[in-house]
Amino acid sequence: MLTNYVARFISKMKQEHGGVLISFAVLLPLLMILIAFVFNSLKMFTAKAKIGDVSAEIGLMISATSAVVNNQQLSPEVKKTLENYVKEFFPDGTKLPLVSVNYSKVENDLNDNSSAMTYRPSIEIELPFPFYDRLLSGGDKNFSIVSSDVSIKKKMSKAVDVVFVIDFSASQQGAGLRLLKGMFKDLSSFILSSNARSKVAVVPFSTGVAVRYPETNQRGGVKAGCSVLFVPKPEWSIDYSFWGDKAFASNHKKLNAQLYNMDYYRYQFYTGNIAKSKPAMAVSQVQQKWCRQNTSSGASAGQMKYSCFDNRFEGKDLDGSKIYLDDIYTQRSRKIIIDEYAKAVKIKNRQLTSLTVEHDDAIDYEATLQKMFGDEAIITFPMQWAEMESFNYRPFGKMCHNAGWWKAKGDLSSAKPYSWLIELTNNAAELDEFQDMNAQGYTATVSGLVRSVPVMMKGRNPRKVFVVMSDGDDSGGPKKVSDRYLKQYKLCDRIKSGILDRAETKTKQVDIYYVSTTNDKKRVTYWQDYCTGKGNAATAVNRNDVVSLIKGYLSDEIGNFSH
Repeated sequence: MLTNYVARFISKMKQEHGGVLISFAVLLPLLMILIAFVFNSLKMFTAKAKIGDVSAEIGLMISATSAVVNNQQLSPEVKKTLENYVKEFFPDGTKLPLVSVNYSKVENDLNDNSSAMTYRPSIEIELPFPFYDRLLSGGDKNFSIVSSDVSIKKKMSKAVDVVFVIDFSASQQGAGLRLLKGMFKDLSSFILSSNARSKVAVVPFSTGVAVRYPETNQRGGVKAGCSVLFVPKPEWSIDYSFWGDKAFASNHKKLNAQLYNMDYYRYQFYTGNIAKSKPAMAVSQVQQKWCRQNTSSGASAGQMKYSCFDNRFEGKDLDGSKIYLDDIYTQRSRKIIIDEYAKAVKIKNRQLTSLTVEHDDAIDYEATLQKMFGDEAIITFPMQWAEMESFNYRPFGKMCHNAGWWKAKGDLSSAKPYSWLIELTNNAAELDEFQDMNAQGYTATVSGLVRSVPVMMKGRNPRKVFVVMSDGDDSGGPKKVSDRYLKQYKLCDRIKSGILDRAETKTKQVDIYYVSTTNDKKRVTYWQDYCTGKGNAATAVNRNDVVSLIKGYLSDEIGNFSH
């Protein structure tokens, strides 16, 4: 077309002007071809530059929305949207543009402690030449361009340590517990899949946090305990681990009477609960395996005919001689009983009304706030496999009902707590144990939060998140403690600053969130005002609400793209 036009133009020029214009006529076709080539090339270069920009924008769009599906292909809906987006920039395209995106697996950056994915978009489009001629374009009316290699790297998430501090009181039974289990399954999976180095812990609380001892009980099942964290004032300070499985009462004034009372109920426990556990043991077998026969016995002698104790654990007595640590007739035990019996009785009686040994009169708040970042102030005592509030076997029986208890056909060999503390882990199987937990007991929310601090201190990820979840207000005694901690001592600020100040945790950010699993707006306002700050406390009354809310809290959209 172009050459025919040039030929006609030259012929006309020859007729009108003769030979004068011959030289010009010879050069003009070359000039016209050059101009056409320039226009065609300019369009190609402009399109190439534009398609590079469009490709980068598509990469950002895809990475921001994570729209690539598992087979590394775009979903049909997203693909159509992107094709239309490309067409807006190239409205004269002769064919539907070809759009594809490849992406990498999640890559971990050890230096930045983050995970990332790389997206590589590709666009191919066909456009018409502005000037067509068979000789100029090799017979092609159109040309194709393909976007150059562009990589968009998006940081998916930084590794995070998340401790769920969850209300496991009796009011959570039924629908509440089903909500918690479904929520936790979704969120723990979300956290671990976002970054392989993220870790999750669970601190299920009632009045105290139920724990599992590293050793077993006498018949091989789980040995349960109750754990709190506080520094007692001197008048409330005893060896709680010693007294946690002893019988004691205010009407036993003389030492032998006290010892006999303890010995009697320990014998009853061994010949009762332990003997009846499957497979059942004869009393004579129990006596032989777990007890020592005494030469004298009775109330005046201060001992039963058989004194029973767990003989698996040895230690040193005050004089350096070898003893069984659980034997109440050692110098060490005798000193504890003499020094602490009256205080132990006082503490046992007080927890009947306060529902916990960790009450307002007992806590040295300032000392606790200083020592809560380690294990030094953790108090853990055994919860014998006995009835829920059997005070001769469980003297602090108002605490840790979520530790479970002995039932009519109890089996200590398979016994396990209703709930238990799970330390920070990225082991999905370990976190799945949450699905086997049950709720029971009273409510002491701040006690659970304080106990969770040394759990969080074991994490080494730069961001740390506490998620406190409860379905209601605290029980009477614990409520006063919560008010004292949160209002007067600014507990949450102390937790944040304390973790940030300790270099060993490698922490750059600490957040505390509160979620009410009932529509308790008053409770949410309380936590927002005295702990979390605005925006970090909310109600969420069903599984989807809870999951969406906490995912929003945990999302760390850094917005850091590079290509």
